[in-house]
Amino acid sequence: MTSKNFPSADALRARAENIAKSKPRQPESMTPEQMHDLLEEFQIHEIELELQNEELRRSHIKEEETRQHYFNLFHHAPVGYAVLDSAGIIKQANAALGKMIGKESAELHHKAFADFLRPEDSHVFRSRFKSLLNYPDGKSLEVQIASKGISTIHASIHAVPHPRKTSKEGNATEELLLSITDITVQKKAEAQLQEALDSTRQQSQEISGLLKGARAVLEQKGFAQTARLIFDVCRELTGAASGYVALLSDDGEENELLFLEAGGLPCTVDPKLPMPVRGLRAEAYHLNKVVYDNDFMESQWVKYMPPGHVVLNNVLFAPLVIEGVTVGIMGLANKDGDFNENDVKLAAGLGELTAIALQNSRNLEKRQEAEKARERMIQELETALAEVKKLSGLLPICAHCKKIRDDQGYWRQLEAYITSHSEVWFSHSVCPTCAKIHYPDIDIYEEEP
Repeated sequence: MTSKNFPSADALRARAENIAKSKPRQPESMTPEQMHDLLEEFQIHEIELELQNEELRRSHIKEEETRQHYFNLFHHAPVGYAVLDSAGIIKQANAALGKMIGKESAELHHKAFADFLRPEDSHVFRSRFKSLLNYPDGKSLEVQIASKGISTIHASIHAVPHPRKTSKEGNATEELLLSITDITVQKKAEAQLQEALDSTRQQSQEISGLLKGARAVLEQKGFAQTARLIFDVCRELTGAASGYVALLSDDGEENELLFLEAGGLPCTVDPKLPMPVRGLRAEAYHLNKVVYDNDFMESQWVKYMPPGHVVLNNVLFAPLVIEGVTVGIMGLANKDGDFNENDVKLAAGLGELTAIALQNSRNLEKRQEAEKARERMIQELETALAEVKKLSGLLPICAHCKKIRDDQGYWRQLEAYITSHSEVWFSHSVCPTCAKIHYPDIDIYEEEP
């Protein structure tokens, strides 16, 4: 109800005084007509006051309804509200904020709002409070509320200036209204999305690494070079800092080092020293599967380390298996963090690619040896054929002594010429016809029937 509906207090007072002055002060001095008029005036005034009281009651009810409406909006809103004074102390707080913090809203009064935040966020809020108080428009802040008995709540804070209030001393006081929105679900969704993105990115890197290793196997530029490329891919994907690739010796007792990557860590062990198949790597050899230990320096395997060996916080061994037999090993070590089952899958796959490269290399060596043997045989056959060709063609031969004339024009004995142009050797004998002519008295050959 406004001033247009009711006269002001001063106007009512002046009206009452005028009425009093216009009427005699003593009723006994009044005439009956005057008494009648005065009584009528009082009755009208009484009715007017009753009407005014009725309007005041209706106005009070309406104001109470309005107050209750805004009280419900403030306390039962799904968003937390807090009114802070210039020192950051909570003057008012609604039920939603109390629920976030795990307390009744009344318990929050006269407490510093920053005290209900996580320590790291409390420091940020205190450092930015003056800026929020003086220039709140368009500013927001994300914090974590240290709720009691409730998992961490992520909240978004928006500040708006609160109407200035006048203190008892008559001074204007500054206050700040905060709206605190619970964004925990949104944060969890963002975290899950980020996790999915990270997982997708990791899988993409792993697929790219596997394809790179497969491409190296197909190109086959030499086993040592191929093995090093696959090892570097595996080291990058798993996050290992150091490692090596070694092949099993012919006697099956030692590892023959192909190359070693110390990862920038000091190591005084001679790489030419023998590497017996023992300890954890022996497990990989015997089991034909990847094995690892994330606390190697405290494990039972550390006793096999030679003096001066680089410190191994964690190790992983991937076997190189050909036809069910481990013929070599890929070792990885000093990952920043622990090796896990995903590392096992990656190392197993890349170890298999390395084994394929080794098998291809060995097959290639066998093929090259076979080609060399074939080339030698072809050369020998060509030489033999060339020797045979030396005896082909028209040879001049004496009709009486049977000597052969060679390419230089010399006459040579038939047997000498043939021996020099082939691998034939002669031994002297006498045929049956010549035996009868030249040796008639000696029965060299039996008579033919």
